Formats: sequence, C-alpha cells, structure tokens
Amino acid sequence: MAPYSQNNIHLSRPGLLKDQSTIFLFITFLGALASGIFFTSLNNFLVDVYDIGADQRGILESIREVPGVLLFVFLASVNTMKEGRILFWASSITALGLFGIASLSPDVIKVTIWLFVWSVGAHIVMTIRESFSVALSEPENRGQLFGMVRSLRSLGTIIGTICIWTGMDSLGLGYKELYWIAGVIMAFSALVALLLKEKGHTGIRRKRFVFNRKYTLFYSLAILFGVRKQIFLVFGPWVLIRIFHQDATDMARLVLASSLVGLFVKPYLGRLIDLLGERIVLMGDSVILLLICSCYGLAEEILPQAVVLPCLFACFIVDDCLFSLRSAHVTYLSKIVESADELTASISTSYSIEHLVSIMAPTVAGLIWMRFGYPWVFFVSAIVAGLMFLTSSRLPRQATR
Repeated sequence: MAPYSQNNIHLSRPGLLKDQSTIFLFITFLGALASGIFFTSLNNFLVDVYDIGADQRGILESIREVPGVLLFVFLASVNTMKEGRILFWASSITALGLFGIASLSPDVIKVTIWLFVWSVGAHIVMTIRESFSVALSEPENRGQLFGMVRSLRSLGTIIGTICIWTGMDSLGLGYKELYWIAGVIMAFSALVALLLKEKGHTGIRRKRFVFNRKYTLFYSLAILFGVRKQIFLVFGPWVLIRIFHQDATDMARLVLASSLVGLFVKPYLGRLIDLLGERIVLMGDSVILLLICSCYGLAEEILPQAVVLPCLFACFIVDDCLFSLRSAHVTYLSKIVESADELTASISTSYSIEHLVSIMAPTVAGLIWMRFGYPWVFFVSAIVAGLMFLTSSRLPRQATR
C-alpha cells in the first residue's frame, strides 16, 4: 500500500483550509496560554503548598503520566468519533482538572487525583493537535506548520508567565485564582474547537490499535524521548528551585525568556526539518542535548560560581527550544504511514510507549537524586542522548513519501 500523504485525501478548497488552520492555531494558542499559567508554575505550587521532596515529586509525576500510557485505549474507545469533537471533550476535561486543582485539592492525595484528570485531557489534546497539524499541511511544508504551532505555544506561554509574574507580584493573586483563570481559558478553547471542521483523516473512522514493525524506529525514538522529556521537564526546573532557590516569579521570568526565544526560533526549527530532513535534525538535537546534560551535571563543579546560574538558565532555554524537534517524529511517521486511518492511532501508540517509559523515569531519577545527588540524574540523561543519536542515525536520509 502506498504511504499516506495529504494527496491521498484531496483538499479542494484552499480558502476553507486556510480558515480552518487559523481556527486550529487559535485553539493551540489558548491551550498554550492556559498551560503557561498552570504548568510553568506547577513545581513551585507543589513546593510552596505541599512542601514535597524530590522523591515524592518523581512519584507524583509518574502518576500524572499514567494517562499518557492509556492514551491508545482512550482514543481506541472513540475511534468512530470525529477528531474535532474529541478535541472539544478533551479540552473540557483539561479545564475540569484545572478547576479541581484550584479549589478541590486540600492535600497531596486530592491534588494528585485532579492532576490525573487534567492529564487525561491534556494528553488527548496533545495527540489530536499533532494529527490536525498533519491534516492541515502538505508533506513539503509539514515541518513549517509544526514550527508555527510550537511558536504559538511559546506565545501562549509568554502571556501565561506574564500572568503569573504580574498576578503574584503586582495583583497579589495566589495559585487558586491563577488556576481558575487557566481553567476558564481552557474551557473557552473547548468551545472554539466546536468550530473546527474535519480535514483529511480527522473525519474518517480510525483503526483502534496500530502496532506495525515498519514503525520500529518511530517507536524507538518515542521510548528515548520519554526518558529525556521527563528528566528535563521535572528535574531541570527542580535543580533551579531546590538547589538554586528560584521562586515562582523567578521561574516565570525564566520561562518567559525561554518562550520569547522559542517564539522566533521554533518556526525556523520547523523549517529546518523540511530542509534537512528528520535524520540530520534529530542527530543534531542529540549532540546538543549531550552538551546540555554535561552542563547540568558539571556546572557547579567546574564553572566559576558567578556564571553557574546563568549557564543553567541558558541550558534551560536551549533545551526548551529543542523540545520542538519532537515534531520531526510525527513528520517522519507521516511519510511512512501506510494508510490515512492508521495515522492518529500510530501517534497515540507512540505517545503511550513514550509515557510508559515516562512513568518509570521520574521515579528512578528521583531515587538517583536522593541517593547519589542531582548531577547523576543528568549523567544518566547523557547516556540517553547518546542512544538518541545512534537511533536517529538509522533513519533514512530521505523517508519515502
């Protein structure tokens, strides 16, 4: 069977397609704005309100990632539902989780439950967003649209972190009020999703499950990215908060700076995928990640004290930009997938594999931190970066479209 491309499902109304892309990008922006308020302050929220340690943080993160593992089950159960409607319901669940975290979480157990609810919706939204990015683009410029999506997410994060910064410093708002604001924005995003019309494979019945040996490299990249993602999402900020005592507004400023850089850099990284191909881009990503791991692990020992924190800030910003290259996994898949009805299920399978690893990685990393010290978390990450390089080098120089 011929590999799937947008040409297999003809889109004859480019004006309508452009309008739908605008709606899709607006939904992406709203979701990023809500996430910018909530997720960028989550670590500080857990420290300030519940005073949890690195080991507890690792366990909580593992629980938060369980919906990612179950993602293929969630989507398989609604395989006859159009993806725009799935996006509506998933965004609504995400909003519900935010409201619960804001007002119904008096202890660690309750906040963990509501964080789980939030995570169910957020993981489904993430998958459907990737699927629509493929449906609303052509193979030759797919990376460009992914870059625009990542850039808009940076813009949403910028405004979200400004809300934290000004809300806490100038308006005296607490986490409860800020998370209610995030929930309302996410609920609005759900309503806007009702305007999104189906395009290409998003409007057809999907296969429930897809696990194809042809996609082995795609799955391997997902496994390694799962480890890499969780260590840096959790323990990159945790080093800055616990070791270098950065508070919520400090972290908001850092995320703001990172998002400003990403706003301009991420579209070019997307175009780089189109220009150089997934193999070269992902190999380069692995090399830079190896350097970042080394910096996190060794900076305090080998650098002058005055430059340690700025150096770690720089690593945080560069690493945040590199996360956008996760798009190269999906653009690679879109070139090799055998039929349109396999695309979304294949994406969800890869995310489930990625999150299965993500459940274990934070807990193991937290134990390594407590037993050997935080540098060893990043030394292990350096090994993962090396494995990412070797796996990426096996990708074809030009994937078949």
